[in-house]
Amino acid sequence: MLFTARRIGRQHAATTARVEAALEPAKRIVEARAGRIGQLEVAVANTADVLDLVADAHRPLFGRQDPRGWVDEPDNYGITTITQSGVLVIVNAEACEGRTSEIDKTLLHELTHAAQYGRRGVRDLLIADIAHNYGIRSLSNSAARASNRRVAAEEREATRMERHHRLLAKSI
Repeated sequence: MLFTARRIGRQHAATTARVEAALEPAKRIVEARAGRIGQLEVAVANTADVLDLVADAHRPLFGRQDPRGWVDEPDNYGITTITQSGVLVIVNAEACEGRTSEIDKTLLHELTHAAQYGRRGVRDLLIADIAHNYGIRSLSNSAARASNRRVAAEEREATRMERHHRLLAKSI
């Protein structure tokens, strides 16, 4: 697992330290409930850098693309996406700043997505979804509806994992 902080100032040092301290215990909690997390990179970034990190992760897979047209607002607490070799979890230091329980919930939520992305067949579905979102290859209407249902189910599972934030806090 690779941990990085991208252009994080002193004002976000506490958030970066909390993410780093909570990362391994959060990973253990998620893997026990959602399955194994494979090749993982975790980054802490400012809001302005979140989508740049997503674009950098996608560039080897999809070429020069800009996710701003379809990625949720970058001021969310976190985001998870695939990379060429695994999964990238980004924690938004500005959104989480000073909110220890939100940092913990965000890690549990996003690491759940990382576990989901490692499940059999999901990576291929994600590549097809992202290629569709970038306008590279279209999905049929039925495939798009199925994708939306899958994403909604994954989001519900990740949201349920957040309830373990007190367990995570006790294990740090």
